Amino acid sequence: MHDADELSMAIVEAVAEQEGVDVIELEPPLYEAIDTEALETLFATSTAGADASVTFTYCGYSVRVDGTGDIRLSKASADASSSTVRA
Repeated sequence: MHDADELSMAIVEAVAEQEGVDVIELEPPLYEAIDTEALETLFATSTAGADASVTFTYCGYSVRVDGTGDIRLSKASADASSSTVRA
């Protein structure tokens, strides 16, 4: 399904794209928002993470990752908009 580092990178790239910045400009680093090792382990195989989903907040976005590889970002504000990124 996902290489462990690919999932974390896909999340960071999706948020950076929404913010219109380079990934190195995002603060804080993703690992301060979620245990990236645990996230990557959960989705490491197609069977282990197939029915799983995780939602967390990162850089002002609600980030939802599911076992299909979809990353859904919703701006954490009253006028929330969302987008889905296929990782």
